Amino acid sequence: MNKKLLPFLFLATLFTVSMFSCKKADEDEPVTENADAYFPLQKNKYIIYNVDSTIWNDELCVKVVNSYQIMYTVSDTFTDVQGRPAYRVDTRIRKKTEDPWVSQDVIYVTNSKPQTELTQQNLRFIKLTYPIEQGRVWEGNALISQIDTPYFYFNGWQYRYDNVGEDFNTGEIVYKNTVTVRQVDITENDPETIPNKPALRTFGKEVYAKGLGLVYREYYHWTYDNTSLSNNDPNNPNRCRKG
Repeated sequence: MNKKLLPFLFLATLFTVSMFSCKKADEDEPVTENADAYFPLQKNKYIIYNVDSTIWNDELCVKVVNSYQIMYTVSDTFTDVQGRPAYRVDTRIRKKTEDPWVSQDVIYVTNSKPQTELTQQNLRFIKLTYPIEQGRVWEGNALISQIDTPYFYFNGWQYRYDNVGEDFNTGEIVYKNTVTVRQVDITENDPETIPNKPALRTFGKEVYAKGLGLVYREYYHWTYDNTSLSNNDPNNPNRCRKG
């Protein structure tokens, strides 16, 4: 495992997010059209996500599936080095609802026009840009240095707004007035059908609901080395990915 991979946002090969809320999803509530309409932040507010993650271990050629909960709490406000209002968001994690929360990470967010920036472990992402318009495109990873090899795969991602103002169904709940951010969708070969060539898959999208924030995230990134011992073993029917 590469130590420089983010432990939550980008360690998991695949995860989906569902949000706990005391309000009904179809409850219409007027929200002003400003920078925090889709990314609301308020000190002492928190949100809990259910997370399903799949991690590929290419050394053991196994796929490990984990389910847990992560709580995001807006713990403080401050002014960043550029003089912008910013927020500190603490994250805590637990395996089951009866388990105690364990501190996990600290995230920093600046949420003002022309964009919303989120920084985790010194990686700064441009999550949203304004105004939110169908088809609008921006380089969401432009503030991340891709010179360091572990982050090179962030290069060239073109974030794009889609399904602006539409409902979004998570399978459990329907959210109104959402926007989908399509971050990346790259496929190079399929190890199941072309096992003698290297392959990779990178996909990311997030869905935000007006007045609520992030309600769904899906992300996966894996690579396949056709020259590894496991993948060259004719007695091994599994294609060993890493991610």
